[in-house]
Amino acid sequence: MRKGQNPAKKDVLAYRPEKLAIVSLVYIPVQEGYFADALKIFEYHLASVRQYTPEPFNLVVFDNGSCAEVKQALLRLQTQGWIDWLVVSKDNLGKTGALNWILGALPNEWICFADSDMLFRPGWLEASWKIQASFPDCGMIGAQVVFPDLEVDRGNSRLRKTTDPRFRFGQVKPDAWILDEYIRGRGVSDERAADYRAMALDQVENIESGVKVFLGGNSHQQWLAKSEVIRKILPLPASHQLSREEDTYQDRRLDELGFAHLTTTVPYLYHMGNTVDVELEPELARLKLLDGSQITTVSEPAQSKHNLAWRSLVWMNSQPRLRRILLRLYNNLYLVFSSSPKR
Repeated sequence: MRKGQNPAKKDVLAYRPEKLAIVSLVYIPVQEGYFADALKIFEYHLASVRQYTPEPFNLVVFDNGSCAEVKQALLRLQTQGWIDWLVVSKDNLGKTGALNWILGALPNEWICFADSDMLFRPGWLEASWKIQASFPDCGMIGAQVVFPDLEVDRGNSRLRKTTDPRFRFGQVKPDAWILDEYIRGRGVSDERAADYRAMALDQVENIESGVKVFLGGNSHQQWLAKSEVIRKILPLPASHQLSREEDTYQDRRLDELGFAHLTTTVPYLYHMGNTVDVELEPELARLKLLDGSQITTVSEPAQSKHNLAWRSLVWMNSQPRLRRILLRLYNNLYLVFSSSPKR
């Protein structure tokens, strides 16, 4: 039986979402092995988003089946005001499956997606808005330099064929520091790094505004787009937890609809991965962390990597047959630990 009247009926206004939503997916099934530093990496990511986004926004986190301890940490971060909207899933829906769930529901006009291991830098949003103003048919904007895995770009067909005199096309090789950072952040093999060093990226300049961009999508780790554009390409294929083919589907669909996918010519984001390297420490030291403190050092003692066990594993990894055995063992251990009951 109801007593009285619900106070919400007395002309209480509903919350009005911000123009921009920034979305991150978190999947930390265990806090050991590959995922040992994942929560710390996510906190660096979160602090950088808050510190370097100059406009009001809603920060959205989708927990994609993390362990109980991580779910509790995320709830604590929301209580502290670092996360606006937190969605928690018992199971891993896959990256694109989670994106289908959340991108179709967000009420914001603009959506920025970023993997939870991406470090934001000052100027990322300002540079993105400049691209949006200079290239009106751009469906997705990336704030990082991306070296494609395939030489042929999967998008931008209409822009490449344009005869608009405002646009000037060319090919450039990014500065060495950009390439070095890209290779380091993604742990690129020496063989693949050599391919990247020989690669020139397609560039287009709006000669009226002076804004230059690289043509090329595949920046599945971060993008900014209008929600009305995103909804045109939903649902994304979602049969795997993580699939490069499913990640890059967005570029093909955008291209079919006549939208471009463009990126900045300097990296306004950095891929931290699952560990933080020494070169990143000065940048992290400028971040204000969630507890109000600042980072002094994040690197592990170098001597721990020179003991007998470490040298033995490095040698085994250099032997093709032993490497295959180690990989099978690693994969089996990961399956056991990630599927074990959450503590």
